Amino acid sequence: MDAAPSVDKSWEELWSWSQADPRGLVTHTFQLQAEVRRLRDAAAQNSRNSSRPPSTDPPEQPQPKSLRQKSGRKPGGQPGHPGRTLELSDSPKHIQIHPLLECACGEDLSREPALDFQRRQVFDLPSLKLECTEHRAEIKECPGCHETVAAAFPAEVKAPVQYGKNFRALLAYLYDAQEGASLRIREMCAEMFGYAVSEATLQAARQEQHDALEPFENRLVDILPQEPILHADETGVPINKVQHWLHVLCTPLLTFFAIHLSRGKEAIQAIGIIPRFTGWLMHDFLSSYLGFENCLHTFCKSHLMRELVFLFEQHHQAWAQDLYNLFLAMLECVQDRRARDAPLTEQEYRAWQQQYRSLLKAGRRANPATPEQSARRRPKQSKAQNLLDRLEGYDDCILAFLWELDLPFTNNEAERAFRMMKVRLKISGCFRTLAGARRHARIRSYISTLRKHGLPVLEYLRHALDDRPFLPQPAKST
Repeated sequence: MDAAPSVDKSWEELWSWSQADPRGLVTHTFQLQAEVRRLRDAAAQNSRNSSRPPSTDPPEQPQPKSLRQKSGRKPGGQPGHPGRTLELSDSPKHIQIHPLLECACGEDLSREPALDFQRRQVFDLPSLKLECTEHRAEIKECPGCHETVAAAFPAEVKAPVQYGKNFRALLAYLYDAQEGASLRIREMCAEMFGYAVSEATLQAARQEQHDALEPFENRLVDILPQEPILHADETGVPINKVQHWLHVLCTPLLTFFAIHLSRGKEAIQAIGIIPRFTGWLMHDFLSSYLGFENCLHTFCKSHLMRELVFLFEQHHQAWAQDLYNLFLAMLECVQDRRARDAPLTEQEYRAWQQQYRSLLKAGRRANPATPEQSARRRPKQSKAQNLLDRLEGYDDCILAFLWELDLPFTNNEAERAFRMMKVRLKISGCFRTLAGARRHARIRSYISTLRKHGLPVLEYLRHALDDRPFLPQPAKST
C-alpha cells in the first residue's frame, strides 16, 4: 500500500519546486488551502451552527447562544397560567385532633367543648410495603363420582409465589418511564419494599408490558396515516455493537418509535406508515423521505438556520445573516396571522418569496462555482453550495408555513421525542439485543403518548396488563 505524499517540505524543497514547476506548486497550495478550510470548518461546528448534538460540544465551547429572540416577558409563570400547588382536601383519610387544655390566662379548658377547628393538612406517603394475598382453591370430594376435584385459580395466578400486576407495572415504569438502571431499580426495591427482585424478574415484567401494548402499537399504525401533519426523524442506536436506527413518527398527541437496521427507504417501507400517509410530512431533508410522492413535504427551518449561522459566523457571508433574519420575520408574521386567523394573501406570499429568492441569488454570487468544479461532471460542492441547492430546489416546501398556517416552523416535536431515548443510551451505553431495543421503543411510544394526553403513566401501564391499554382516537377530519 503506497504511503500518502508528505506535505512537510523544507524551504529549499519548496523553492526548488517553484523554479522547476510553479504551476504544480500553485495547485499544491490550493489543495492545502482547501484542506485547511475543511479542517477549520469541522473544528468550528457545534450544536448551534450544525446538526451535531450538544453532547459532542467540547468543554471549552463558549456558552450557547439561543436562536430564539427575547420575548420581553418576565421569567416564571405568565398571566393566565393555571399554576399547581397543594390544596386542602375535603376528605382526608386520617384526622388527628390536637386538644386545647389550657388558656393563655391559665384557665383549665380540658372540659370545655370545642367551638370550631383550625385546619392544616399534611400530604405524605404511607409506609411502602408489599401486601401478600393468598389464593386458596377449594378441594372437594364429589359425592357422585367420589373424585377429588379442585377449584381453578385466577388466570393471572400462575405460580406458587409471584409478584402482582401493580408491582410488575411499577418495575416497567421505573425502567422505561424513569429510565432507571436495572441495578439501581433492584436496589431500590430491596431498600423500599424489602424484596430484592432479580434481573430476570425485571425483564420479564417489561416483556409482559411490551406484549400487552401490541393493540396500542397496532392502533398507532392504523391512525397515524390519517393525521394531517406528521413529524419524522431518525437517530443512530447501537445494538450489540451494530449500528441500527431509531425512527420516530409523531404529532402533538401521538408518538410512535420503531427500530430498524436501515435508516432510509427500506426502513420506511417496513414501518409502513409513510407509504399510506397523504398529509404534510415534516422532516430534515433526508432524501429517502423525498422519494414518497404520496404526501406533501416541508422542512425544519431550525436546521437551515443553524447552517446559516455557521456561514455568517465562520465565513462572514452577509446573505446568510440576512436570510436568517428573514426567516425570523416570516415566523413573527405567521404567528401574528395565526393569532388573528388571517391567512396571507397570494400577493403577500409572493412578496415574501421574492425577498427569499433575492437573498439566494446573493448567496450564489458569494459562492460561485470554481474552475475545478466547472471542469467536472459531478463536482464536489462546498457546504454553502449544497445548502443553496436545497434552498432553491425546495423553496415552496420550505415556505409552505407562510400559506398553510397550521404547519409548524420546526421539527422540534420529533427531536423532543428522542431525548429520553438518548438518556437510556447514556445510562446503558447500548442495547444488547434487538428484542430489548424494540421492547423499550414500544413502551416509550405508549408512555410518551400518555403524557401528551395528560394521563397518569403508572395507572395506564397497569390497565394494559388487564388487557385495557389506552387506545388513542384518530384525528378528526376537517
